[in-house]
Amino acid sequence: MKRIAINYATGLLVGSAWILLFGGCQQSPSSRSGEVHVDITDRGFEPADVKVPAGKAVTLVMTRKTDQTCVKEVLFPSLNQRYPLPLNQAVRIDLPASQKGTLTYQCGEKMIGGQVVIE
Repeated sequence: MKRIAINYATGLLVGSAWILLFGGCQQSPSSRSGEVHVDITDRGFEPADVKVPAGKAVTLVMTRKTDQTCVKEVLFPSLNQRYPLPLNQAVRIDLPASQKGTLTYQCGEKMIGGQVVIE
């Protein structure tokens, strides 16, 4: 009986860790909150591609966490918008509700980018 309880507890811990490490981190940011968080790291925009629901306004919250890339600002060419990205400061970018499609973004030098997929 004690062994069953230990195995059950171990299974719960492993399962919870798996969900936290792989399940929660791989999902698109929560549409319930209306915010999508994107970090700028040595690898560029993370995640580079995010999914948001069609017909709902969304706020991208971009935080540049490195000074080792060319990403010092973000451009949204189709919106004709440009936003500076100060180091270690969250920048909130309000996106209006849209129909299905793709909204691309990129750094000021047009070398690193990503996209918002509206589903």
